[in-house]
Amino acid sequence: MSLSIRLSTHSDSSALAVLAAIDGTARLSGRALIAERDGVAIAAVALTSGRVVADPSHRLGEAVHMLRLRRYRLLRQGGQVARIATLRARPVTARAAA
Repeated sequence: MSLSIRLSTHSDSSALAVLAAIDGTARLSGRALIAERDGVAIAAVALTSGRVVADPSHRLGEAVHMLRLRRYRLLRQGGQVARIATLRARPVTARAAA
């Protein structure tokens, strides 16, 4: 079982609606990060509000943690969650040991 985190696209609107319905909450607004396990959306976090919707029938601890961590890192990179350029992953460079 592989877990992946990715930025939502327009084609994810139905998956986000299903997650919100299963979670019993309102749909997320704006851009979101989606956690998928084996290609199935199991959780999502709104980039602007940080609100999470998830399918409780899955083990979600790791997925929600990874979503929140990735959102935090994206916000720290530039703070402009609406611009796609700020959402692209920046390469991680290794630091030399002191």
